[in-house]
Amino acid sequence: MNAVMKIMDVYRRFARRHPLRFIGICSILIIVWMAVIMRFSGENADISGNRSARMLVGIVNTVVPSADITLDNYEQIPALHNSERVVRKIAHMIEYGILTALIWSLLFGFRDLPRKYSYILPVIIVFCLGIIDEKNQTTIEGRYGSWFDVCVDTVSAIIIVCLARYLTDRYRRQKMIRKNNNPSS
Repeated sequence: MNAVMKIMDVYRRFARRHPLRFIGICSILIIVWMAVIMRFSGENADISGNRSARMLVGIVNTVVPSADITLDNYEQIPALHNSERVVRKIAHMIEYGILTALIWSLLFGFRDLPRKYSYILPVIIVFCLGIIDEKNQTTIEGRYGSWFDVCVDTVSAIIIVCLARYLTDRYRRQKMIRKNNNPSS
């Protein structure tokens, strides 16, 4: 946990000393990550399904090396098709979890913004972007939009902001302990 505290120290110092650079870097990272999400979202059903199948085959062969599953025999194993849905939802959570962390980082860097907004706004933004993403998927061959995916994205955002809240509260407690143990600093 000390490593996390050190990273948070560096983050806070950089955000305070170089606010314009900080905002610029965070904004660029958010835009790039949104482009990555939209790129995956914009793939047709065959490409997207093939990517998911490759990932699942790799996971199964890593966890159970004796399974010897290939993309060729993947189609004959019905349980893998159901598992593919789980892999896709986990991918959604990871994609939107990273986006939430980036948005939270940007908002948390603003000193004058009330802290509650740095926790509420990322969830609202991710919810809205999830809707846009799913709406976009309805225009792509073989893909469809899903409210369930929007919910998965939003739950991911809530988990990330709760984790961020926990870490920042812990960081503040540690900082107070350090300050009390070393009053000269």
